[in-house]
Parts: sequence; C-alpha cells; structure tokens
Amino acid sequence: MASVEPARSRLLAQSAPLYGVIGTPHAYTVNGVTVLAADDVPVPYGNPALRWFPASQLVRTLWSFRVVDLDDIAPAV
Repeated sequence: MASVEPARSRLLAQSAPLYGVIGTPHAYTVNGVTVLAADDVPVPYGNPALRWFPASQLVRTLWSFRVVDLDDIAPAV
C-alpha cells in the first residue's frame, strides 16, 4: 500500500506578531509548586497566569497572509 502525504497549507505572512505561549500551568500553594492540568490553549502575553507557566511552544498571530505554492517562490540567492 502506498503512503499518502497529507495535504498541507503553506502560508506567506507579511506580519506575525507574538501572541503568547502554550505550556503547563503551575500554581504556588502552601505545599509548594503544584502542576495543574494543561489544555493546550494559548495563554496571551500579559496574562497574570504566565507567572507560573513554563512554556513549551511559542504562538504567533498571522496577519496579512496568503496561501502559496512553494514551487512559485523563487529560491534565495
């Protein structure tokens, strides 16, 4: 059986500012630091929860982008 490559989108973004992070939330309690359940929802920068939030992934917001075919982009010289 031949393997089928999944369809993927290629995006060319003119702007991709930082939004926040994904990670594992922690809380400081009388018993010390406690690991909380993670839900993989990005936490935006500026959120007070980030104080006890070791990040594993950086999240960006894509603005002004278009779907492109990589064969249509000229290689860098």
